[in-house]
Amino acid sequence: MDLARQIIDQRIIKILEENTAFFSDKDIEKNRSRAFLLLGVSAYLDIDIAEAMQYLTDGGYDGGFDAAYIVEAQDSQLNVVLFQSKYSRKLEVDSHFPANVVEKAVNTIKCVFAPSARIVLNAQSREKVDEIRSFILDGAIPYVTFVMLNNGLSWNEEGQNHIDNAFAGQEQVRFEHFSHKDMIRYINRERSIDTQIALSGKAVQENFNYKRVILGRVSIMEIYRLMEEFGDSLLEKNIRRYLGKNIVNDGIERTLLDDEKRQNFFFFNNGVTMICKKFSFNGLQEQDWIVKTGDLQIINGGQTCKTIYQTVKANPDIDFSRTYLLVRLYEVDDSEDQGIIQDIIYATNSQNPVDFRDLKSNDERQVLLERGVQDLGYTYKRKRDNTSNVNVIPSTVAAEAVFAVWRECPHLAKYRRNEFFDKYYEKIFEDLNAAQMILAVLIFRYCDGNRKKACEQAGIREHRPYSQYFLAYMVGKQILKHFDMKLEKLTHANFEEVRDFFEQNKELLYSSAEKAMVEILKNYFNDDNLADVDGRTMAAAFRRFDILERYLKDETWWKANVV
Repeated sequence: MDLARQIIDQRIIKILEENTAFFSDKDIEKNRSRAFLLLGVSAYLDIDIAEAMQYLTDGGYDGGFDAAYIVEAQDSQLNVVLFQSKYSRKLEVDSHFPANVVEKAVNTIKCVFAPSARIVLNAQSREKVDEIRSFILDGAIPYVTFVMLNNGLSWNEEGQNHIDNAFAGQEQVRFEHFSHKDMIRYINRERSIDTQIALSGKAVQENFNYKRVILGRVSIMEIYRLMEEFGDSLLEKNIRRYLGKNIVNDGIERTLLDDEKRQNFFFFNNGVTMICKKFSFNGLQEQDWIVKTGDLQIINGGQTCKTIYQTVKANPDIDFSRTYLLVRLYEVDDSEDQGIIQDIIYATNSQNPVDFRDLKSNDERQVLLERGVQDLGYTYKRKRDNTSNVNVIPSTVAAEAVFAVWRECPHLAKYRRNEFFDKYYEKIFEDLNAAQMILAVLIFRYCDGNRKKACEQAGIREHRPYSQYFLAYMVGKQILKHFDMKLEKLTHANFEEVRDFFEQNKELLYSSAEKAMVEILKNYFNDDNLADVDGRTMAAAFRRFDILERYLKDETWWKANVV
């Protein structure tokens, strides 16, 4: 029996035991499948279990995808990651991802990304599809990665034919297989990677300020080998999260597949930067060094490495052995020079960073928040780990909640997650104490939980799938108004009193916010029947600041309309 499958099965049982609120179905097998989906989404996106829950859409009429992650990128680009999951309890059997499910996924893309196409969906899937289509109608260019999750083999030739027949030559779509073995790499990501790198030709080794450096080149087949063996574990310290296809990755792929340009790839690409705690090689050898490394990590060029890996894997008939890449290898030890690794990471990723969460994890504010939250009886995770219990507060969830509830940015909180720990870091975390952060998370989680509940009341039914960030802001503002205090007065001293008020009155606060939002939208759209407003238009309204500025931040309006 495959040991990796057994480990994943054990992890699924643990997720079920620690997060009973997520699994209300009486069918045990359905709950197992959902836990596997949750683990797969969290592993692929490199996020916590609690955060992954909000992206699930599984169930009847899910439109052919079980989860969806949507993030706005630069240059009018929209990154969309869709997931389809198939979990088998037959742990001793190797089975391919079903070809008919691949075919369904192909059709899903054709429908979802065509704004005029009609498709029957459940509430969660409808919300995601309307959001995607609202971006497209605003001129965004979608780049789609469809991730097939299973605890078996990839799809067979029939499945690949479905993909090729629909999307051959289409640069905006990629299908990716993510199995139990990939999830194991995620679970074991903290282990040290001790391996060797085969350099090609001559290289330079220098000592700078008691640190050793190698500059050389490697065949991209060596990069492929490293990624095949270690996967994303090599990228733990790389702060640019890879989310499938985008404009830059497309350029890399096109160059690698072009017979003329491929031989000059070395000159077109900035190369990769690696760090390790120790390296050694045969200095008597003039060239083609075999460099042995301890605790190897790629800190810059992770997207390049992922694209190389996927391109080589998808094109086994092409000879990439004489296609080279510049590599910089630094021997550094954080224990000897505190902060040096983070400084190098920041310096080599200064342009277009994506995920600074781990880089900021040792910031004094994060450390103080962790201690303050613990003193109030909660757990704050300032770094990513494999904790599966939702009763902890990941820093990403905290940032999202605070940004929406206290920083008056509900219109940005949903789609700017990749900038929380960079562009908006100071705005979110400056002067933030543990009491404020915990309350923001409690409010946000309550509002987001209600988003998933069906409502037949006219008006509320139309906006509930899209308005949770604004409603969280409104609930937070109602609480401050009730206590007649400004945010800075919310501290550990009165936290229990304020939290208890929220817990005892959250239904009333939420209902008041929902009803007020109905009146806002009637005025905003100049239409008393919100059923006339399609989901794409409704979703787009909550991406803009108009509602916030015209209504919610207007004190005269607030006093007249919010109880």
